[in-house]
Amino acid sequence: MVEPIVEVKTLEPKALAARMGISPKRLRAMLRAERPRAGELKGKKWEIPMEEAKKIQEDYKAKKAKAEAEKKAQIEKELKGEA
Repeated sequence: MVEPIVEVKTLEPKALAARMGISPKRLRAMLRAERPRAGELKGKKWEIPMEEAKKIQEDYKAKKAKAEAEKKAQIEKELKGEA
């Protein structure tokens, strides 16, 4: 019996960054800081599994939304003279 070939779908940083609206360089910097790769993968081509790419996008959106909310709150405080 022949086992079916299972294709693992991956994204390169360039494609994922385009989906996220950021530069590939910024994405790679974020990945290095937040999701360091194993030693044997350092210096190799980045290949991000689709499930991981979805998680990265979700985490980025959440962090961006939080930062925007904090910035808005700070501006509102400054306008009220509380800062």
